[in-house]
Amino acid sequence: MQGTLKRALVLMSLLGLVGIAALLVNFNVTPGRAEEAKGKGYLPGLGDLMNTSMQLHHTKLWFAGHADNWALAAYELKEIKESIEDIQTFSPVWHGVPVGEMVKSLDPNLDALAQAIKAKNPVKFDAAYHELTKSCNACHTGANQPEIKIIEPLPQGGGTFADQDFTTGSGPQ
Repeated sequence: MQGTLKRALVLMSLLGLVGIAALLVNFNVTPGRAEEAKGKGYLPGLGDLMNTSMQLHHTKLWFAGHADNWALAAYELKEIKESIEDIQTFSPVWHGVPVGEMVKSLDPNLDALAQAIKAKNPVKFDAAYHELTKSCNACHTGANQPEIKIIEPLPQGGGTFADQDFTTGSGPQ
């Protein structure tokens, strides 16, 4: 029984890898060819970069810091910085709004977070994270998207978007 289960899992894993490889080839965004893909295949839009990259790492950063997993927190901070670089590369201007320039305003917050993580200081981490979240919301307002309100994640999770207020009022910031 276990042998059959193991074979089934291996087969499913292989099929999954083949499927992902096929998607990458179809999107013409295979590793090392992202630069060539400009104008030819799928490139993420600003919403994709914000939702599937920036927001996810924002949430994971909070959970890592609150679990005193400073190595993971440092990794998530690095991922946020890479997401910002992607935004500057792929969506420097969005509907006439210079978001590539706007995201530079996050740099002081990211530096404060890096210092807090290096010091393994939860108090400084919370303060820096709070300021980062405020800066995210200031960017959303500046980009004429004030309805996008990022919050500190809900302590018990809350799913993929545990760090967003979906109400219409002015929620926590």
